[in-house]
Amino acid sequence: MTDRAHWSEQTQPSRRPVRRRVPHLAVVAAAAALSIGAAACSSSSPKAASTTTTQVKVNAAAAPAAIQTAYNTLFDLANPDVTSKVAVIQDGSSITSALQQALSSSLASSAGGSKIDSTQLLSSSGCTKAKVPYPCAHVTYDIDNSTGTAILPNSQGYAVYVNGQWLVAKATICGLLGLFEQAEGSTATPAGC
Repeated sequence: MTDRAHWSEQTQPSRRPVRRRVPHLAVVAAAAALSIGAAACSSSSPKAASTTTTQVKVNAAAAPAAIQTAYNTLFDLANPDVTSKVAVIQDGSSITSALQQALSSSLASSAGGSKIDSTQLLSSSGCTKAKVPYPCAHVTYDIDNSTGTAILPNSQGYAVYVNGQWLVAKATICGLLGLFEQAEGSTATPAGC
């Protein structure tokens, strides 16, 4: 398939009803931010993506697994190695200090992994609208605790295809780091975002 093809891989896991408590949600959001990766639609505005159209071959069949690997690497808090997490984030080196700060928080232990619910390759205009570079994919995922229970279900984010590799979009991480900053009582924009 070409980079302009649309694909969607969705699974419909059975979900138990989720009780939401406002104070608990702040802790969950902070934990999710610490484990790095959600809400691309945060109140901060990421820089607009370039509108230059380049023909890039994307293997649509392999994309979901590659995106899952990037998200799992990022959310694997059993591995405290920041370098491996930075490597799976678009322009990850620019947010290393914010990532280190979030991961050193006691809230980071709340998250234990992620599960991709669906991925959808977007058109060039879809990526531009999402303010991420083309090629990109919209990702719906859960951030799970150490027992596999979703603590931040149905999170929305993006993955971008850079130099032959699917990466977690910087906008996604910056959205979560912003939630972490809020949970810590700060209104500052995370470093590098």
